Amino acid sequence: MAVSKVESFSLDTDAWPMRAEPAEDLLTRGFTAVAQVLAAYHRHRILHIERLGDLLEKGRPVILVSNHALSVIDPLLLLSEVYRRYGVMPRTLAHEAGWFRTPILRDVSARYGVVPSRAPESAAAALSESRFLFIFPGGASEAALRDYRAEPYKLKWSGRTGFLRLALEHDAELVFVAAVGNDDSYYQSRLQIPKRLLRYFDSSGGDRYFGTRVPLGPAGLPLPVQITHSIAPPLDLGDRKKALSNPTELAALHKRVWTECQTFLDDAVDVAHQSADLTDRAMREITGFLGRLGL
Repeated sequence: MAVSKVESFSLDTDAWPMRAEPAEDLLTRGFTAVAQVLAAYHRHRILHIERLGDLLEKGRPVILVSNHALSVIDPLLLLSEVYRRYGVMPRTLAHEAGWFRTPILRDVSARYGVVPSRAPESAAAALSESRFLFIFPGGASEAALRDYRAEPYKLKWSGRTGFLRLALEHDAELVFVAAVGNDDSYYQSRLQIPKRLLRYFDSSGGDRYFGTRVPLGPAGLPLPVQITHSIAPPLDLGDRKKALSNPTELAALHKRVWTECQTFLDDAVDVAHQSADLTDRAMREITGFLGRLGL
């Protein structure tokens, strides 16, 4: 069932280092089936996928970076479409406790080579091996601690230079993917998640993510908002050697990359909202009303 709106493209993946297993693999088949259902539910759209396809066809190492929300749905939809179209799956950086302790997610992590987000050496090795890596630079600070009402679709990348260093050191293409709809797939309430529960996800005792708010959806399900991915052109990283050798140059490059990605994200949000369907508009009206009530 093809539900995403994508451009036609063909890629020979026989020589690609990190190929996903055949569709006969039970976990892959389940992953694809769930993604298809969610893609239909969220009327998933993916724009400019050929920009990614062109880089993969050329064999360039690629680091995808994206905005982050407290949901696994939008990366699931994106990765499923990449796999469906190109037969490859990027290695992904993910939170250690949530992905490596939780049943099912633990199996997915092992099966697809998910890399702990606080293991930079493993991330570098994964990029060298697979030449295709997916990173959320904002991490849990952007996904869990951001106030979605006060800072909708805001990149929290201050001090997050690891992804940029990785691209510079490995001569990799850096590609930003704007995810629209992930901020709205659950309603961020004013209720805080109990610290005792946060300890499960934070070995430091829960202090790091204290203040994370309870996400709400009908019967725990996501709201039926429309999810759109828009892939930007590869970012111009300028003089890579100079940026690596000079901290001032690296800081300036980081600021420029951050700004360009935020601008692309803002534009993608505007375009997606202008073309949103009636259900998506209704969901955002309802959650906006709940927010005005202070819930």
